[in-house]
Amino acid sequence: MSKFTSHESDVLVVGAGPVGLTLASELTRYGVRCRVLDKDAGPENVSKAIVVHVRTLEVLAAMNALAPVLAESKPLRQVELHAYGKHIGHCDLNGIDSPYPHPIIIGQNRTEHILEQHLNSLDIKVDWQVEARGFQQDESGVTVTLRHADGRVEETRTQWLIGCDGSNSIVRKQLELNFEGDRYENEQFIQADVKIRWTLPKGASYLFLTNAGYMMVIEMPDDIVRVFISVPDPDPSNDTSPTLSEVQEALIELGGIDAQLYEPVWLARYRTSHCQADRFREGRVFVAGDAGHVHVPIGGQGMNTGIQDAFNLAWKLAYVIKGVAHPELLDSYNAERHPVAVALLEGTDKAYRSIFNKSELFQKAARLLSPMIIQMESLQTRIRNTLEEVTISYKDSPLTVDVGGSSGPIAGERAPDAILVRLADKETIRLFEVFQGTDWTLLLLSGQAMNPLSYRNLTAIGKTITDKYGYIIKPHLVVADIAPPQLPEELDWNGSILMDSQQYLHKKYGASSACLYLIRPDWYIGFRGHPSDTDKLMTYLGGVLI
Repeated sequence: MSKFTSHESDVLVVGAGPVGLTLASELTRYGVRCRVLDKDAGPENVSKAIVVHVRTLEVLAAMNALAPVLAESKPLRQVELHAYGKHIGHCDLNGIDSPYPHPIIIGQNRTEHILEQHLNSLDIKVDWQVEARGFQQDESGVTVTLRHADGRVEETRTQWLIGCDGSNSIVRKQLELNFEGDRYENEQFIQADVKIRWTLPKGASYLFLTNAGYMMVIEMPDDIVRVFISVPDPDPSNDTSPTLSEVQEALIELGGIDAQLYEPVWLARYRTSHCQADRFREGRVFVAGDAGHVHVPIGGQGMNTGIQDAFNLAWKLAYVIKGVAHPELLDSYNAERHPVAVALLEGTDKAYRSIFNKSELFQKAARLLSPMIIQMESLQTRIRNTLEEVTISYKDSPLTVDVGGSSGPIAGERAPDAILVRLADKETIRLFEVFQGTDWTLLLLSGQAMNPLSYRNLTAIGKTITDKYGYIIKPHLVVADIAPPQLPEELDWNGSILMDSQQYLHKKYGASSACLYLIRPDWYIGFRGHPSDTDKLMTYLGGVLI
């Protein structure tokens, strides 16, 4: 056995799946020295997770990694619903308030290849076939023992260690974090990526609830469908892959429709559980993604939630490493993302158990009442927003301060997008383009009433912020008028002016009068207030930034 010491890194990421690749890419984008490794030989070669939800598409856009994902994907706009032998309606997944109004379908193998290529474009390569075997942390860093494929043992020193190494995470296990939950007994999951001939039309995906089990048929790129089935498990010891005929027979039974499956790409059988770590951080070590939470695959949110864990953690860790934020900022990672995992596990478990409700009364109600209930627009909107993860809120986070100022979104919520015109070059842009980068964004909204005094107050606030935090906060005066404001010379404002002539942004943000919105680098609202709340804003920033 040989031992050697490599160069130190700021962050060592263990696991190069979608979560680890996202984290490494984001840390690198923020200028952090990052190393990422994985015990496997390369990216995933089967599809596994196939749904990318709207909030994750926004994350990929912020990373500048979205275009190739969209190019290789298929839109998921509608799911037709069948319950106990009756077509009860459809779930419309199109119409989210985002530049990306619906989820997409793309195999995890393709997602991982794209994310690895994105990481490579940042001059970072994954160390494949390198396994983390253990670590020791102290006040100044973490010493990690690695084993290479040829048997060499390496000890490397890093400031921070992050386990993105899946549900069997060695990082989580060595931290001795509780990973509590329950296994779904007497149920097995069967899935197949295949081609299909049947009498149901293309252009939608399908869900079937029956006495015998649950099934989804989801359209994928390349004229493939994913058949996902949950049925009773007569032999839990059977871990062999299902045959194509087994999947076809189950599909015909559950769907009640003639179908032929052919040209299978992937067949799999597995069991699952729902578990979560009691916390996502211990000292200089974090866990993210499946290393911290796993759930039953209802809604396809597992990979998405993990990617969003990484997006939440990366900017905070980068800010602390670069010395522009107080170390306490890192406490907000667990405070924000652990409740998201708890809610996800509770929601998916409840949905799964209700699907397999054997009550005759429940099934009768599903057949009779669901056609009316499912088409209620309020319910459709709630389903869409929940599945697409755009309503996840950090309102109880230590990083959130809300003192009013508008009737729109509150601090802790995702910042909505809007269409604006950049006054400097008269270019139409989206607000999400304004957020692009690694800085915070301060929106100084003039208010729909357009009181000229507002300009004086808002530009004074913008100058105050620029003078102290101009290196990391970018203020923008947002004007709710069709004509540019006539700013008095004494205002001396040469900063960004965004024209909201149709008041799209002001209406979305409920800004009837002048107000402030401070947007974090992950596009969440950190602070909301009136122009008179400048002292509170400065106090907030002083508690976060250095």
